[in-house]
Amino acid sequence: MEQRYQYTMQYTTTLKELEPVAITIGNFDGIHLGHQRLMHELSNLAQSLHCKAAVLTFSPHTLMVVRPNIHIYYLTTLDEKLALIKQYGGINDYIVVNFTPEVAAMSATEFLDTLRQHFTLKGLLVGENFSLGHHRKGDVPFLENYGREHNIVVRAIPLTEHGEIRISSTRVRSLVSEGNVEEAARLLGHPLTFRGTVVHGDERGRLLGFPTANLRPDPHRLLPANGVYAVRVYLTEGTMRESGEKSDTSSTPIVYNGVVNVGVRPTFQGTERLVEVHLLDTTLDLYGKELVVDFIAHLRSEQRFPNIEALKTQIATDVQQARQLLAKSSIAGA
Repeated sequence: MEQRYQYTMQYTTTLKELEPVAITIGNFDGIHLGHQRLMHELSNLAQSLHCKAAVLTFSPHTLMVVRPNIHIYYLTTLDEKLALIKQYGGINDYIVVNFTPEVAAMSATEFLDTLRQHFTLKGLLVGENFSLGHHRKGDVPFLENYGREHNIVVRAIPLTEHGEIRISSTRVRSLVSEGNVEEAARLLGHPLTFRGTVVHGDERGRLLGFPTANLRPDPHRLLPANGVYAVRVYLTEGTMRESGEKSDTSSTPIVYNGVVNVGVRPTFQGTERLVEVHLLDTTLDLYGKELVVDFIAHLRSEQRFPNIEALKTQIATDVQQARQLLAKSSIAGA
């Protein structure tokens, strides 16, 4: 059960008060291969110390507080991040610190001392370039010294590379902004994921013969470049088909192939950026349901069409191309 505390540093956690724990600390935007390696090493450290492993992360993203004058885009919302930590990092427990100007002003010593008031900190694992606290003075040598003083095992591991490219959230964000979801997935170690609740749209997709579920993104959520993508869509709740038949209501997600349009729909003079999901070969009533969308491949950029018939023809082509790509992807992943 989650517990909430009202101290100098407010946080939400799955851990008990003063529970022995080994942690890693960071924003962990995207949960890329470097993050996953860190988390797997953390699990090993926690096992050797006979304690739980937990990821300490922040909400909101630290840059939204430290650099409030710039608009920050992130790869993962908090819910997406925690789900990916569990699925790909193999860690179930977390501490989510409410990041405020007051927390940002804490020295590394103050931050760690505060943690130790509420948890029995036995281990700390970080990347070799990690730093913590006001003016980022809590670097690895500082942490190692702090660990010796307080009987905490501190380890730093080298950064992960893909070929000759260092894996970083910054690099992944650049690829996503370009619409290169395939290369982004190689650095992430998993598809780019987007979660959203289906809202009512103008139902133009239904009139075109390709009904869509509309997802309105968080304004700080980084989306791929405007365009059309082949995707896989996961639905965990029971959903009514148009025929009235109820689909499987088990907790195991039902997976659908689909096509997504990210953009403003220029053919209809749209202005609001939406994520529109069309499921292949099925029709469901999805209003109010949460969907998890994995971006598999970029099909084309968004464009304005001269008329509705030209748009319908292109959508049919997109659907066929997505079906072929997703079939190949399934075979490759088997």
